[in-house]
Parts: sequence; structure tokens; C-alpha cells
Amino acid sequence: MEFDEEVGMERGEEQQALVSVINTLAGKFPGRSRTDVEDAVCEEYSVFNAGPVRSLVPILVERAATKRLEGGLL
Repeated sequence: MEFDEEVGMERGEEQQALVSVINTLAGKFPGRSRTDVEDAVCEEYSVFNAGPVRSLVPILVERAATKRLEGGLL
């Protein structure tokens, strides 16, 4: 998984936060494959990636990916 560098949160910090989101969601959705979880996180990340406030991106991604996985949107 590769993420773009933007203003605010350091790239490494953001990547670590997103890996944590993937791990959290993989635990919340044991019936979904890890690939499904990673895909949901990556797709939602692409939506929020353009925003200037980087510190909120992992939180927003987790919420949106959770909704996507709950709704079976993969």
C-alpha cells in the first residue's frame, strides 16, 4: 500500500495510522478477506487524500471503510 505525502501528518505516520485502520477493520470484519479490507481502506483513502488536513484522514477513512464493509460494497 502506498500513500501520497501531503501537508500536516508525516507520510510515515499516516501510513502507520492507515495500517492500524486496516488491522482494526480486519478484526471487526473477520468474515471479510484482508484484501477486501485493504481495498475498502485504499478506496476511501483516495477520496480523502486531496484534503489539506492530514491528521483527520485516517479517522475519516476508517469511518467510511467501515460503512463500505458493513454494506458489502466491495
